[in-house]
Amino acid sequence: MGHHHPHHHGHGGHGPGPGGPGGGDHGRGPGGDHRGGGPRDMGPGGPGGGHRGGPPDSSFLNLEMSKVMYAEAEQLAREAGRELMRDAIKARLRERLGPQLEALARLAADELADDILANLEIESRIDERRKARRGLDARLADALRGTPAEPAEPDSK
Repeated sequence: MGHHHPHHHGHGGHGPGPGGPGGGDHGRGPGGDHRGGGPRDMGPGGPGGGHRGGPPDSSFLNLEMSKVMYAEAEQLAREAGRELMRDAIKARLRERLGPQLEALARLAADELADDILANLEIESRIDERRKARRGLDARLADALRGTPAEPAEPDSK
């Protein structure tokens, strides 16, 4: 157990490497996994875990926990720094290119909406045609039996 924690600390130091923003997003997954384990490890012992009558080296375990928690704090600080930089970049881009970015975003959204509406219209027409074909089968059976067929009302528009 003690050997795993320094590795986690090493991984935390690896997060902001040359990978840049991509590395940060990748590092968030494993960080999330370790975050889930951290509080569970701390839960049974709590802050005063050494006073439960555990073995004499339980203070060593508390020291290891503090290293794990500090490594986690370092990781969270890096993520917070990235979030703040992202917010500052967004604010600056909005300040310098706001109207142009807004126009581009509107154009892209309108194109997507037009594509979706066209596809829904096509689906509707195909469904109507399917229903009309089911009616055709009944009219075909009538024609073969010699029953006078009704005019093709469902098909006409």
